[in-house]
Amino acid sequence: MFKLSHPLRLLGRVFPIVRWSRSYDLRTSIGDLIAGITIALTLIPQSIAYASLAGFEPQYGLYASFAGGFVYAIMGTCPQINIGPTALLSLLTFTYTSGTNPDFAVLLCFIGGIVTLVAGIAQLGFLVDFVSLPVVSGFTSAAAITIASSQIKGLLGLKFNAESFKATWEGVVHHIGDTRMQDTLLGLACCIVLMGMKAMKDIRLKEPEDDKSRRSAKIIQRSLWFVGVSRNAVVVVIASVIAFFVYEDKNYPLMLTGSITPGLPTPQLPPFSSNIGNTTASAGQMLAHLGSGLIVVPVVGIISNVAIAKAFSKGKTLDATQEIVTLGICNIISAFFRSYPVNGSFTRSAVSDASGVRTPAAGFYTGIIVLLTLALLTPYFYFIPRAALSAVIICAVLHMVDIAIIKKLWATSRLDLIPLFGTFICGLALGVEVGLVCGVAVDILLLLYYHSRPPLEVQLVDDGIIIPHYAVRPIGGLHFAGAERLRARLVALKHTKSMQPQTIDTIHVTSDGNEMRITVPNGISGTIVKPLKVLVIHCDALSRMDYTFIESMKMLVSDWSRDCCVIWCDAKPAVQEQLNTVLQQPIFCNFDQLSAILTRNFAIDTQVNNICSDTPL
Repeated sequence: MFKLSHPLRLLGRVFPIVRWSRSYDLRTSIGDLIAGITIALTLIPQSIAYASLAGFEPQYGLYASFAGGFVYAIMGTCPQINIGPTALLSLLTFTYTSGTNPDFAVLLCFIGGIVTLVAGIAQLGFLVDFVSLPVVSGFTSAAAITIASSQIKGLLGLKFNAESFKATWEGVVHHIGDTRMQDTLLGLACCIVLMGMKAMKDIRLKEPEDDKSRRSAKIIQRSLWFVGVSRNAVVVVIASVIAFFVYEDKNYPLMLTGSITPGLPTPQLPPFSSNIGNTTASAGQMLAHLGSGLIVVPVVGIISNVAIAKAFSKGKTLDATQEIVTLGICNIISAFFRSYPVNGSFTRSAVSDASGVRTPAAGFYTGIIVLLTLALLTPYFYFIPRAALSAVIICAVLHMVDIAIIKKLWATSRLDLIPLFGTFICGLALGVEVGLVCGVAVDILLLLYYHSRPPLEVQLVDDGIIIPHYAVRPIGGLHFAGAERLRARLVALKHTKSMQPQTIDTIHVTSDGNEMRITVPNGISGTIVKPLKVLVIHCDALSRMDYTFIESMKMLVSDWSRDCCVIWCDAKPAVQEQLNTVLQQPIFCNFDQLSAILTRNFAIDTQVNNICSDTPL
């Protein structure tokens, strides 16, 4: 029985659908269906807009919107997450594929999925921990402003090429005289309607006293919420209807999306060669062009997906490895359907949660609606105004700018403002991918700075009962970065005048295995008394030391041992083993033995194991 259950548990872990499908009933399916339809109303207009942000025709946004949902429904663990195109990955896709064709984006999706999958299988998710929250906040804020800025030209009806934040605003200033009034008015009107409809879902009606009025109020409340979450679809449809009735041609009076390829994508292998103009790019040339995007895009996708899963885990244990593996497979499978890189969307996940989603099966219903849209509605996308799509994108990314974190960091950890602003400024000036790298570099420098100044409590103990000594309490792990600084600080104690020489006989401490012998020479009249200093290093909070630090401690002990004594108290077995490799007969004891050793009135030729017979070493 055990042999059978073990494979079933493994299967349930890899494919969580095996677990939750056993209790899947009609009530649960209705909840998932409502959530799936609601998400689709948000996803479809967003995906069309994000495709234009990535530099592709609208159908590529829909190509990226269904396969990931199907895969996540089978392997995902968080019901709220919806896999599809997002503003952040669309911007990164544009950054790394600009000037090429969709084949490069499909290959980026495929290779990025493989990188993500390998990271999940190798359990490399801990590397994401090196990207701190201030860096993530600065990165997303810079990306949001860059994305919104890139849509200004569409909002104003301008035509020019720009790939960066700086180039976009230079182009706007240069071409401001070419602003098209019709597109501008439509775009601004769409923005106002979108913001107003977003506010509708947050309206709270007063609860009436009688039951009939309470039911009516609940229906109105739910209707307001539904209108609010479907605002993107409503605005795009209304704008398209207006464009249809005023239509004269593709560019007048409104700039339209134009003709797109209808129908479903044909499943095929990701392209490993591509034709650009009159030249053919090989797989090596394509990968070389994508460059750092093969790492940056998967890392950003992993960070976003794990963050969303944590936000909606609601106290449950999150299997981060499973989430990373699932995201990798979502991208790999999506690449066979001409998709560019995808990950979870916080906006759509919040809509899913508010819709009452029960299981990841909501992704099935959303995917089916997207397929129906591709099969039946793509001819009507011709009349979608570009200004309306720009308005959808701008209103979708504005909430990503995190201003509140500045106040929080100022109150809690002002040093973290450095990576926050460093990432943000570099992201705007040099590109969001460069900003992320700069932010991580600053984080690593700060981490090394903290390691070079390990927490160290140094205390002079002189209570009149035991021999005055210095007590040092290092905390955590001691590493190479802080080795020399710590040694210099401890050596300085040896020459300080804060502890007066003791007028007692010299103490000689030797150790042999588990036995330490403390002896006092016979007092002879006229004997010169030699002063002694004792350094006690308390190791109870010390977890590990690296080789450089151990060698530094060797020099420390050598320096102190000339006329002083170094005692290691409460060292863990692993730390003792490390010290034994470089020190000659280091002195170890526990706290109770330490008190006996340092007591002023001890017996001559007394063995430590006799002094502390109840506290073995």
